[in-house]
Amino acid sequence: MFTLRSAALSVSLAALIGLGACDAPPPGVKPATQASEDCVVLAEGLYEFQDGQFLAVTAESLQVTSGTGPEREIQSGFAALGFPWMGLKLRDRVATLTGTAPSAEAKAAAFAAGEAAIAGQAPGGRSILVVDGISVEGGERGVGESLIQLSDSGITVDSCQRAFAGTMEGRNIQFESGNARISPVSARLLDAVTGVATLCGRFVIEIGGHTDSRGADDFNLRLSQERADAVLAYLASKGVPQENLLAIGYGETRPIDPALTLEAYEKNRRTEFKVIQR
Repeated sequence: MFTLRSAALSVSLAALIGLGACDAPPPGVKPATQASEDCVVLAEGLYEFQDGQFLAVTAESLQVTSGTGPEREIQSGFAALGFPWMGLKLRDRVATLTGTAPSAEAKAAAFAAGEAAIAGQAPGGRSILVVDGISVEGGERGVGESLIQLSDSGITVDSCQRAFAGTMEGRNIQFESGNARISPVSARLLDAVTGVATLCGRFVIEIGGHTDSRGADDFNLRLSQERADAVLAYLASKGVPQENLLAIGYGETRPIDPALTLEAYEKNRRTEFKVIQR
């Protein structure tokens, strides 16, 4: 059973109460979408009030809260598999495995088992994106850590931008030297980015490609565009609608650090994500 987050429901109810009810239109007259500044006519259904507007809520966009429905069924098997510390956060078609593993080896085994369990529970053969949100005790944090927070929050421009920034903090999408082929080591990072883009589907996501200052200006501009295009293609291949994505190559025109050092070059070679209201 899917349930709406109580915070979102409270906001929706408060907004409806503040706006007040509208008088029913005469028979045969189609209701207006907005009868007055204080009166909004909505079709029967469930809504969230966000960014100054009512947004229809579908079953797929509701968060599966802990202990209910598919999430409970999948999580119940983790302990039996030997991973009692592993949890699951499921929203829309994005499943983020959570928890703190005692070691990198335990994390790898748990993630593989979690992927298999989720694939076996996907309703109607529906594709589920599995994201790594598992941290290692005393070691690396899960790349999907910010996605977990987004799954528990309202979907706004600000919350989506924070999720992208948190996901990319201290990380970068790796490409082969001098070309736009994405390194396999970046797959889990890209999956986390895909998860954020999926949950933030009501917005446009700009993918900005940047290079360092070495090499010819025109080569760097072309390379940055090709790399941004490659990231867009990856997200699209994982189910993010292409109309939600915009790839722009900035070349070497927007450096973070203008110094001519290897450290500066590494900072400037990056992919950034910007959330844009439609």
